[in-house]
Amino acid sequence: MTKIAIIGAGISGLSAAHLLNNYAEITLFEKARGVSGRMSTRRAKSYFFDHGTQYFTARTQPFKDFIRPLIEKKIIEPWNARYLKFDGNQIIERKNWMDENPHYVGVPGMNEVGKYLAKNLNIHTDTKIVSIEHKKRWQLTDNEGHRYDGFDFLISTAPPPQTVELLPKTFKYYNNAKAIEMRACFSLMLGFEKSLPLDFDAAQIENADLSWIAVNSHKPGRSEHYTLIAHSSEKYAEAHINDDHEEVMQYLITEASRIIGHDVSIADYKTIHRWRYANNSKREINPIFLDQDHKLAACGDWCLGGRVEGAFNSAYNLVNAIKGIVL
Repeated sequence: MTKIAIIGAGISGLSAAHLLNNYAEITLFEKARGVSGRMSTRRAKSYFFDHGTQYFTARTQPFKDFIRPLIEKKIIEPWNARYLKFDGNQIIERKNWMDENPHYVGVPGMNEVGKYLAKNLNIHTDTKIVSIEHKKRWQLTDNEGHRYDGFDFLISTAPPPQTVELLPKTFKYYNNAKAIEMRACFSLMLGFEKSLPLDFDAAQIENADLSWIAVNSHKPGRSEHYTLIAHSSEKYAEAHINDDHEEVMQYLITEASRIIGHDVSIADYKTIHRWRYANNSKREINPIFLDQDHKLAACGDWCLGGRVEGAFNSAYNLVNAIKGIVL
């Protein structure tokens, strides 16, 4: 059976593994301690935070079909949030997501989706692949010097800068991947002993150094312990990407307090996470990155303009192409 290595166990990597599982022997390599990528959930004290992806939608039929079993098992549920849009600290839009197409979340955390998809897959976590070499077949080496041999095909689902750092310049789509720019984001996580009197669950923000604020604990199946998530704007993150994290956190706390009109510095728990490669700078649609000659490929949400559905569809399109010409 064909042996395929997949680098990255986020949604693209896990989706590709599932779609290929009956056609090839799949091994995934994930540098983090767990799966899910940006669909991660962090636990601290009694608080839970979806500090990456906040929700996702399903518009294409293949993705709807893929998540249907997860909906039936209640691993995915719609989040009927009270939604606001701010311009600065002024409310310019108010609506209820119950009246729109479903905005889905993993239950009881976003990472449940990845954990479910990871079941029965061969995954090496806490394993950062730092180099690859082709000797009749692909050989991978991790940062501890361990080698993994005998792969007929290699797929990278890492962000573009990491993909081009790993794959050879002979990769047919090397320049395409190199041209894709990614933007950073800071995620502010706040846990409170008492709830704040907010009249919204989710808010997008324009013309500010924050782009998003949500009451994470109001999502379906969450802990009763009150939590807020706030994401910085891309512009702010890019300008302060290497700043002291404590200074960034204090500034974003001040910014969140200004926008919502409540002092969030009273939080019992405070922390921040930096996503260096959070979003595409441009929402572009790229070709299928499949190099048949070198038996290399790449996919990810960055191939289809970001978002969870883009991550799946990128993997779906690539797998169909691989089945057609490789397997």
